[in-house]
Amino acid sequence: MIRIKIVSNDIDIVAKVVLIDQKDRVLMLKRSDYMEKFAGEWDLPGGHLKADESLVDGLARETKEETQLDVRDPVFLVKMNNLHFFFAAYDSQEVKISHEHTDYKFFEKSELDSNEKFQKVALMAIQEKNRWKSN
Repeated sequence: MIRIKIVSNDIDIVAKVVLIDQKDRVLMLKRSDYMEKFAGEWDLPGGHLKADESLVDGLARETKEETQLDVRDPVFLVKMNNLHFFFAAYDSQEVKISHEHTDYKFFEKSELDSNEKFQKVALMAIQEKNRWKSN
């Protein structure tokens, strides 16, 4: 019997995007209960890059896989360890979540919890977006 070991070419670098609509609401995805890490928690679109991908290419691929959304003109926000966060405008495309998530929601700024890592980053992104807009 021949055994084949399938090895993922995902690397330890992660790219996530804060998608912000015109009302300053942020798209969050609820992770499926069967996910190995952070099951049932609210997450931002994005994920692990492939070995040969740039941050932006990996971000675009992962977001498309998870939501069927196209990310346009992402702006780098912050790096935290192996996580790279961007923000971009959400332009009313239809959200279609993958099996990795059970739900999605657009969170108002007032609903975001600054004690939750991804929600804290979302608050930073809203602030940065508005700072850019005022310049």
